[in-house]
Amino acid sequence: MATYKLTLGGEEHELEVEEQDGGYRVKLGDTWYQLELERMGDSARYSLLLDKKPSDVFAEEGPNSYHIVMGTRSFAITTPGPLRGRRPEGEAADLDAETEDGEWVLTSPMAGVVQDVMVEPGDEVEKGQVVIVIEAMKMQNDLHARRAGTVKAVYTSVGERVEQGTKLLVVL
Repeated sequence: MATYKLTLGGEEHELEVEEQDGGYRVKLGDTWYQLELERMGDSARYSLLLDKKPSDVFAEEGPNSYHIVMGTRSFAITTPGPLRGRRPEGEAADLDAETEDGEWVLTSPMAGVVQDVMVEPGDEVEKGQVVIVIEAMKMQNDLHARRAGTVKAVYTSVGERVEQGTKLLVVL
């Protein structure tokens, strides 16, 4: 069994995961859930069955975490150490990438079309604030600021097609 930390709505929870035949069993709080997960090709898109309810999920790997977009919700699962099977540097977009100057760079967790850019350079943002909306597979996906700060640059605009890993904005 592995234990992870799950951040939902700014609150941190403990998540226990057990591998079972053909899937996983996940404990959140006092409740166990059945989970089946299948990756769609080499993309960040997964087909998820959570207690037999289907969902499309986008999951992006960071150095010690996974950032998940499920429907209109975004959340993070962190691990105590580096992830097993981490892709070689440069192959994975890191949603929590910080530069040496302490800037945070938001990259697109999926391919899609930018539907809304809710900030511009100079704007102050709060942690968790929706900053960009991307449409993928006819679903609106809110991308949230992972920390508070000032928007230094915005690299995208409404209507632009972006690929997974595309830099979208920078926060100081």
